[in-house]
Amino acid sequence: MEPTEQKSLSDVGEPRLADLAECQGWLPVRAGDSHKGSNGRVLIAGGERAMAGAACLAGWAAYIAGAGLVRVACIPENVTAITVCRPELLVSGIHRTKQMKKLFLQSDVLALGPGLGQSNWSQTMFEYCLEHRSPDIIDADGLNLLAKSPARQQNWILTPHPAEAGRLLKCKTRDVQSDRISAVKEIVKRYGGICILKGKNTLLAINKEDLWSCPYGNSALAVAGTGDVLTGLLAGLLAQGMTTEKAAVTAVVLHACAGDAYAAEHGSVGMLASDLMLPLRRLRNDHQKKDER
Repeated sequence: MEPTEQKSLSDVGEPRLADLAECQGWLPVRAGDSHKGSNGRVLIAGGERAMAGAACLAGWAAYIAGAGLVRVACIPENVTAITVCRPELLVSGIHRTKQMKKLFLQSDVLALGPGLGQSNWSQTMFEYCLEHRSPDIIDADGLNLLAKSPARQQNWILTPHPAEAGRLLKCKTRDVQSDRISAVKEIVKRYGGICILKGKNTLLAINKEDLWSCPYGNSALAVAGTGDVLTGLLAGLLAQGMTTEKAAVTAVVLHACAGDAYAAEHGSVGMLASDLMLPLRRLRNDHQKKDER
């Protein structure tokens, strides 16, 4: 290969193992004179019927990551439920997609998908976001809608679990699991950006060039809502100015290590997604405390 030639997917070698200490060293340090506007503004778009919790968990995790202000755009019927669950979230019920224009202007990062569903409302929201404000992160049903209407962007982050990856690649889940490295590379090739393929030893493919693997995590994370927590954590880190690669790797590592911390104390069965918040806060603040010494 010539020195100036770009590496192709086939040139990517073995995954680089992510390291907790390294990731914590990348975390932004909050300035003493900061305010909510200077710590990043996140918009979570999702929360269809019966899925208010997904949007709530994502928004909550964005705050845990250090974001200064978090908004949620959801179906109108879920505004009260999300607000009662987490009153710190600024929740807007979306009757008409044009309401999103103001929310886009008030946000630095858009995460599309937690609890989005696949209804007519969901489809309209998905299409409007892709047309008017390309999402920084697509997760959950946002990925299922993307599989139905493929698009490509270089700056977004896709966060599929194996079944969602299979839909993106038009193959079976078992095909993804039989060769996870090829699957994550192929998603990046087709859709662009960064792909986080969740599961044991979560893989991250970065813009067709670099490949990471997360050595942390355990089966406690195999429960509904943990993916929404990861999405919110990632959105919060991006909003504070981290690069997409460092934010993606760091979010995956902190999320997995929070699961490990919980399991070490309580065991791997019975964890709730919201149980991740306390160990995540501790992991997030370790670097801040060291910097303040």
